[in-house]
Amino acid sequence: MSEDGYKGPAITADVTRDLYPNGRENVYILDVAAGTGMVGERLIKHGFVKVDALDPSQGMLDEAREKGVYQKFICAYFDGKEQNIPPDTYDAVVICGGCTNMHLPCDCLREVVRLVKPGGYFVMATRPFHLTTVDEYKGRFENLIDQIESEGKWTKIRKDTVPGYHGEHEGIVFVYKIN
Repeated sequence: MSEDGYKGPAITADVTRDLYPNGRENVYILDVAAGTGMVGERLIKHGFVKVDALDPSQGMLDEAREKGVYQKFICAYFDGKEQNIPPDTYDAVVICGGCTNMHLPCDCLREVVRLVKPGGYFVMATRPFHLTTVDEYKGRFENLIDQIESEGKWTKIRKDTVPGYHGEHEGIVFVYKIN
């Protein structure tokens, strides 16, 4: 996808970099829907060294392993069920491109809150098109994000539209701080 003008991984890594101007070597990140490791590669270039990959495809994780950027590889669906990961493990969870064709259900957002330490961040990038056309997300995804915020579990830092996210298509980036 990188040859197809896909800038989502770079955008996700850049946003995460900007959240941590110092001490990136101590920031523990989970890359959900890590695929072949495109986001992980960019996070490492920004000075992050503690990055784990989670993806349901062992084949994708095997490709990611060859890049040598992840510490741990978790082959699992991020489907809203509790992962075999202790609560408050990560300083950040990043998701890039995971909200296409129902790869991730809306309920996975609650698991993000469980896994991220208070004061940590959730960064997600996708195309707004998916949030309005995929049945799982249409009228649900952003409502759930807002509901989680109204419950006091996280606070919106930003929600930005990004031109040129994938070719001529725009993207959307969500950043939330866990309370």
